[in-house]
Amino acid sequence: MTIRFNPELDTAALAAELAGRRRVQIRDVLVPDDAKHIYDVLARRTPWWLAYNDGDAVAQVSPEQLAALNPADLGRILMGISERARTQYQFVYSYFPVISSYFAQPRPDVAIFEVFEFLNSPATLEYFRKLTGQGDIQWVDAQPTLYRPGDFLKSHSDLDDAKVRVAAYVLNFTPAWERDWGGYLQFFNESHDIVEALTPRFNAMNVFMVPTDHSVGIVAPFANGPRLSVTGWFRRDPPPGKIGG
Repeated sequence: MTIRFNPELDTAALAAELAGRRRVQIRDVLVPDDAKHIYDVLARRTPWWLAYNDGDAVAQVSPEQLAALNPADLGRILMGISERARTQYQFVYSYFPVISSYFAQPRPDVAIFEVFEFLNSPATLEYFRKLTGQGDIQWVDAQPTLYRPGDFLKSHSDLDDAKVRVAAYVLNFTPAWERDWGGYLQFFNESHDIVEALTPRFNAMNVFMVPTDHSVGIVAPFANGPRLSVTGWFRRDPPPGKIGG
């Protein structure tokens, strides 16, 4: 399926807002039918892994490994996450490893790859260069994410040592989300006040320059449904291999 930007987007106005505020939310970013298609891919055709960190180490637990965990082992993992979150940077959510899977040999047949290829098509990359004013963007990495009740991503800036990340993005595909369910994309000032918090609005793309202090607030235990998105960075380093074609 071809994925298309909404032809009514005012790119110049969006670029001006991003330049002035260092962040912008682009509502109705895709053609509606294309956004619904991506939602279907995420909700019904994506195998979800568990991701969390233990200090600098990132655990990536496959669906098969998750199924093999007994309740006591899973409980110990979740308890460790809660304990570390009291004093350290911590995250926990579900995801699919797009980059390592896409460049694997043989490549698995996974529907979410079409979104990765759309994000890295020549026309899309040129759009992101115009949006950010950064002509050195070479590719876009991506991971689909699913936040369930209790999942969160503590505050961080996305700044990397090599400084290859130009801007971060979050493409939202949650059909309905109530304001009391948490899971907001939150932006902070120097005093650690929340200066803006964005609901995971369906078919909205949040873009913000790196570094920017932000977090994903914890999803409430009573949230009725998963928070679905595709996230990543616009990057100025070479991609790890050929994309598309």
